[in-house]
Amino acid sequence: MSQSNSLSVPKAKTSLLSPLKLIGNKYQKVYEFYVINEEEILNITLNLSSKIKLVNAISEVLQQLCKEHPLDQNANNYDIYISKKNGKPKTDFPSFQADLSLEETGNNNFSLVHIAFQESKPKRKSTFDITNHYNQGMHKNQNENIQVKKKKNWLFNFLGCL
Repeated sequence: MSQSNSLSVPKAKTSLLSPLKLIGNKYQKVYEFYVINEEEILNITLNLSSKIKLVNAISEVLQQLCKEHPLDQNANNYDIYISKKNGKPKTDFPSFQADLSLEETGNNNFSLVHIAFQESKPKRKSTFDITNHYNQGMHKNQNENIQVKKKKNWLFNFLGCL
C-alpha cells in the first residue's frame, strides 16, 4: 500500500505542474525579427513574453545579434515595422510606437531598421499648400487662356462677328 501512495504523489505533482507550465507559457510566443544591416538582412527568432514593450524586445534582439555582428546597441535608434516574407520592412505602413507591447501590435514578424539606413521618402505636399508649384502652374495656365480669348475677340472684331 505504501508503494502505491508514493507512486500516486509524483503523478499528482506532475499533473499540477503541467497546467502551471501551460499558464506560464500562455504569454510566451515565438517572434521573428529581421534587422536591416549595411550589407545583409539578419534574422533572429526569439521566444518572448507578449507583455513586454517593443523597446525591451528590440534591446533583447540587439543583445543576441551583437554577439555575432557589430550593431548599434541603442534601441531608440531603430524603427520597427511589420516585415514582409523576405525580411524587408513594409514601409507603406507607419512604424510602431516604442511604448506598445508585443501583444498590442498583433504581429509576430518585425523588421528593425536603423535610422541611418532608412530610405527617406519625400513627403507629399498638400494640394492646398500655397508654396506648392502646382498652384503656380494653374495660375500661369489661366493667364494664357485669358490672352487666347483676347486674341479670339480681336479676330472676331476684325471679321465683324462680334
